[in-house]
Amino acid sequence: MNPVVQLQKSGVGLTRLIPPKLADKIAILAGFLYCYFSKKKRDYITSNLKHIFANDNISQEQMNCLMKRTFANFALTMTDFFRLSFMSKQRIIDSTECIGYGHVKKALALGSGCILITLHLGNWDYAGAYLAARGVPMTALVEETNSEMLALYTRHRESTGMRTYSVNRAGYAFLDIIKNNRVLAVLADRDVAKNGIPVNFFSGKRMIPKGLAEIIIKKKIPVVFAYMVLDTSIRRARYLGVIEEPFVYEGEADSFNRLMVEKFEGFIKKYPEQWFVFHHEWLDEDRKI
Repeated sequence: MNPVVQLQKSGVGLTRLIPPKLADKIAILAGFLYCYFSKKKRDYITSNLKHIFANDNISQEQMNCLMKRTFANFALTMTDFFRLSFMSKQRIIDSTECIGYGHVKKALALGSGCILITLHLGNWDYAGAYLAARGVPMTALVEETNSEMLALYTRHRESTGMRTYSVNRAGYAFLDIIKNNRVLAVLADRDVAKNGIPVNFFSGKRMIPKGLAEIIIKKKIPVVFAYMVLDTSIRRARYLGVIEEPFVYEGEADSFNRLMVEKFEGFIKKYPEQWFVFHHEWLDEDRKI
């Protein structure tokens, strides 16, 4: 068995047995240890932060603090992902405060399905689980990983009521949501299919998925931008979800992509320590990090 898969299965078992507050403390410690021992991942997160704050006066101390908090937050969101396999729908709903939930219903009222565009910010799986728990017909495009990990993640995601399609079956996913008036969640800040298009992103260039804008425009599918993040300022909830107003885009694909990147930059700038991209994907840097 893949050791990473075995480790994650162990994590699921531990989160069942350990009290939530203690599990969170262990997760934060694990995040800091991962940060300390993985120089490569530290460099990737630091690179992201440098691009995010390229035009800001931010000290090295602040940068280091954000970098460490990114690892700790990632560990917390992974712990919550493990919990999804045994959490009740009501508990998922109660742990979330959502601004704009009605916007999804408004989009589906048009009868053409809905594309929920999000990014690797906060806890995207928890967001899908929350909407599914509230009765929204959710579908998600998911990254192709090795078969064992994909099976594990699929069980977690579908246990909450979501339907999943791997990115190489994206065409079927679009047909499904249009025909059955479902919501399709797409994480569009990374080119996981490795066939994307380059765009300006903060102070650098990155690749985003190819063809998404064209399908949205051609099929006139309503779009909402959304994200869900850890938010300690909310006393009664653990997560804050934000769903923006739906719209049907009638412009060109290039302008839609620019709009999407501008949205992503705004979300990331607000929560830089929750942009969980632990890969080297900036096109303007030496890949030998």
